[in-house]
Amino acid sequence: MEAGELIDANAVIGLLTGLMRPMAAAASRPPGGVLGVDVVDLIVKADLVGQLCLVAILFFSIVSWAIILLKFTHITLASRQTKAFIEQCVAGVSSLEEAYKNAANYPDSPVSQLLREAYLELEMENWYTEGYEGTPGGRLELARLGIERVLERTIATEIDHLESYLIFLATTSNVCPFIGLFGTVWGIMAAFQSLGALGSASFASLAPGLSTALVATVGGLVAAIPASVMYNYLTNKIRILTSRMDSFALELTNIIQKQLAKG
Repeated sequence: MEAGELIDANAVIGLLTGLMRPMAAAASRPPGGVLGVDVVDLIVKADLVGQLCLVAILFFSIVSWAIILLKFTHITLASRQTKAFIEQCVAGVSSLEEAYKNAANYPDSPVSQLLREAYLELEMENWYTEGYEGTPGGRLELARLGIERVLERTIATEIDHLESYLIFLATTSNVCPFIGLFGTVWGIMAAFQSLGALGSASFASLAPGLSTALVATVGGLVAAIPASVMYNYLTNKIRILTSRMDSFALELTNIIQKQLAKG
């Protein structure tokens, strides 16, 4: 019994020793924040050009994140309302007039805007039954061309609305790495210039240049990576919505032609 207790005590001591080693190693490291790097100290030690590069990168980053939040909310809502509107049209809509009334419940759906514009075109032209001379086939062809033009114009307008401000994300993903590269090259140049002027390789003389180089590189990547990822994600969502608009426009044109032919 005493031997077992001794073995258990040794095991507990060994476990505690293993747990204390990482803590002791962490305590022996130089202070550098949670990430192990004192970012504020690097920014303070950077020269004026490096700090200006960081200000430019910070501007691009703040604006791009605001656009990311805005467009993500907008496009996500448009996708959800488009899916719900199409499901409602397929499930229980019996006429274009009923679908037109239901479209008002989905103001952010580009597909609902297609139906609203097409229905308004038909109403304004009195369904191409009065005021147009010619054969019924000619009036039907004229109605088809008019509806197709309205749908094409509406699709172009909705795509422009969905893609608004996304160009800034593309600009951020392309420009910020070059701003960071400029800061990096400038910092290395300053470091070598200080090294040549002082004739010594002390870290104090190299600190401003190296701080500029490192902080500018990291800042450019931190701003560019989220902008690039979200730009690709949002453009893919817009491509899916565009495909749905094209399919819905073709189906809507067929339905309108059939109703006009029956009328």
